[in-house]
Amino acid sequence: MSLVTDDEWAQYKTEHKKSYDKDEDQIRRSLYEKAKAKVEEHNKKYESGEVTWTMGINHMSDFTKEEYEMMCGSRKK
Repeated sequence: MSLVTDDEWAQYKTEHKKSYDKDEDQIRRSLYEKAKAKVEEHNKKYESGEVTWTMGINHMSDFTKEEYEMMCGSRKK
């Protein structure tokens, strides 16, 4: 998993106007770290020609699965 620096996490929260108490901040940072790792893994596949599109970090990168599904709907696999 990608290491997220304190500065990177602070920049993400500032850019997306997010603020959390200490306990929730740890949870949200962990979700962000997992999302960042997923983006990087996917984009390596793009670079090697395995997929045709890229992923990126956005305002939902620290959402729980349930929050994401409420905002975007559930995708069945």
